[in-house]
Amino acid sequence: MGEFVGIDPRGAEQLVQQMSTGKNVLASTRHGLETAIAEAGEAWTGQQGVTPMHRSWAFFDETQRDLKWRMDTLKQMVPTSGNGLMSVIFTFGSENEAARQGKADAAPIAEALRKHEIESSVESWRKVTAATAVMKGKLNDPAYAAAVLSALGPEKFRALFMHWMKNRGPAMDKGLSPNAIKEGRETLGPLAEAYANAERAGRLGEEWQGPFMKATQPGVLTAIVAMSKPSTKLLNQVALKVLGRPLTADLPTSENWNLNVLVEAYDANPQALQTLLAQNKEAAGWLLHPQRVRMSGISGFEGKVAGVLDKALKPGAGVDSVREQAWVNIIRGMGAKDSPWIGGGWGTFHDSPISETLAKYVGPYLDQLARGQSKRDSPDLPSTFPTSPWDSVHTDEASRFMGGLMQDKDAAQTLMKASQDYTQSLDIGRFRPFGDEAVQAEYTKREALAGGAANLMLSGSTHAEWSDDEYADWLATVALLPISWLSNKYWPIQDATVATARDAGLDEAKDGFKGLITDYLDKKTPATAASVADSIVQQQADWVNDSLAEHGQKPLTEAQRNVVRMSFRGRLFDALKKALEQRGG
Repeated sequence: MGEFVGIDPRGAEQLVQQMSTGKNVLASTRHGLETAIAEAGEAWTGQQGVTPMHRSWAFFDETQRDLKWRMDTLKQMVPTSGNGLMSVIFTFGSENEAARQGKADAAPIAEALRKHEIESSVESWRKVTAATAVMKGKLNDPAYAAAVLSALGPEKFRALFMHWMKNRGPAMDKGLSPNAIKEGRETLGPLAEAYANAERAGRLGEEWQGPFMKATQPGVLTAIVAMSKPSTKLLNQVALKVLGRPLTADLPTSENWNLNVLVEAYDANPQALQTLLAQNKEAAGWLLHPQRVRMSGISGFEGKVAGVLDKALKPGAGVDSVREQAWVNIIRGMGAKDSPWIGGGWGTFHDSPISETLAKYVGPYLDQLARGQSKRDSPDLPSTFPTSPWDSVHTDEASRFMGGLMQDKDAAQTLMKASQDYTQSLDIGRFRPFGDEAVQAEYTKREALAGGAANLMLSGSTHAEWSDDEYADWLATVALLPISWLSNKYWPIQDATVATARDAGLDEAKDGFKGLITDYLDKKTPATAASVADSIVQQQADWVNDSLAEHGQKPLTEAQRNVVRMSFRGRLFDALKKALEQRGG
C-alpha cells in the first residue's frame, strides 16, 4: 500500500513494445530450440534443459504485464501525454493485490443488493451505498475497478442503478436532472467511475461491451457518463444508443435529460463529438434533428448544442482529417432528401445559434462545395472536381444544407461574406479570358469555381423565407459573385479615387440587377424568369468587355464576348432561373 512510483511514459511504452518483440522472437523459435536441446541431451545442456528459455519468456510476460498495469494506473491518476518522469503514490503494490482487493470489496456490495431486493427499504438501500463507498480512493487503479465489476457482473451492476432510479419518473428512459445526478454521484458514483476507468484501460470483458450496451436502459448509461469521466469510445457508444432511438421515443412529454448529459459531456470533450460525427454517417442527422434540438424540454438546449459544435468544428479543432469528415457528414445529414431543416412542420429556423455556428465555420470548405457544383456543370474540367471525402457530397445535399442555414438571416449574411471572400481569393483577374493557352486554362478553371460558389448560393437561397426586397437584394449580390473579381485584380488600380469609382460601378451593377428582379417579383414587367436571368447574364458579359476597355486592354471580339456570355449562362442561368421561378411563381 502507498508505493511511490516514478515512470517516464514514453520510455515505458517503448520498453513494453520491446518486450513484445522479445516474446514473439522466443515464441517463434521455442519449438525448434526445444527439439534441438532435446536431441543434444543433458551432456550439452545440463539438467536445466529448456527451463532458462521458458524463464526468459515468463520474465518478459510478467514484467510487461506489471509495467502495463503501472502505466494504466498512472494514466488514470495523471491524465496527460506529457514526457519526462512522472511520480505518483500507488494504492496497491501490484496488479494481483489490486485485483484481490477489488474482488473482496465487491462481495459486500453484492450481499447488500441481495438483501435490498428482499427488504426494499430505506435502511437496506443505505447499506448498499455504504458498501459502494468503500471503493472511494481505490478507483484510479483500473485492475481494482475491473475486478469489482467482474465480481459483480453486468446484471448486478445494472440492477444497482435501476433500483436507485425506479422511483424517479421516466429517469431510466429519459435520464436524470443535474440535481439527481449530483445526488447519485455521492451514492453510486464510485460504481460509475469503476466502469469508466476499467473501460478506458481496456480491462472490461466482452460481456461488458455490446451486450451490456444493448440491454441497458438509456437513462442508466447517461447516468454512468454524467457521474464519471468517460473515454471517447464509451461516450460515443452511449451517444449512439441515445440518439439512435426513434424520435417517437423522445416525444416532448418531459425533459430529455439524456440529451443534456451528452451535450455537457461533449462540452468537456469536444474532440469526442468530432470523432462521433466523423465516424457515424447518421449521427449528425440524429443529433441536429429539429425535434431534438427544439423539443428537448431543456432550457437553452439549442444554444448548448451550438456551443459544443463550435468547439468541435472550428478551424484547428482536433484532427484536420477527422474534422473534415465530420463536416461532410453534417452537410449530408442536414442536406438529406426531405431534410426537416427545410420546410415541413418545424417552420423557419431564424435566430438559430446552430445555423449561425455552422455558417461561421463552413467557409474553409466552400472551395470543395463549389467544386461539386462545377463538376456537375463542367464534367470535362477535372481540375475543378472535389477531392475525397468531398466527392461523396451530392450537389443537392450541399444546396439543401445551405438553404437550411440561410433561413437564419445572420447565417445567410455570414455565408454571403464567406462566398465573396472565396471568390476574391481565386484571384481570377490575373488571367485574361483569351490569349496564352495556359493563362486561359487557369482563367477557365477559376471562373468555373467562382460560378460554382454562386450556383451554390443560388440553389440554397430557394429555401430561404425572406421578403421580396430581401430576396431580390440577395439574388443581385449573388449574381455579382462571378464578376466581382474584376475589382482591382486583373487591372491593379493604385489611384484611390479610381478604385472608389470602380466600387461604385459594382454597386450600380447590383442596383440594376436588383431592379430587374424586383420588377419581375412585383409583376411590373411581362418578363419571364428565363428572360430576367438571360438579361443578367448578358449584363455580366458586357461588364467584362467594358472593364477591359476602361483599363486600356484589348477588347474582346464578338465571338469571344459570346463565349464569355455562354460561360456565365452555363454556370448561372439554370440556378438563377429556378430561384426566380420559385419565388415569383
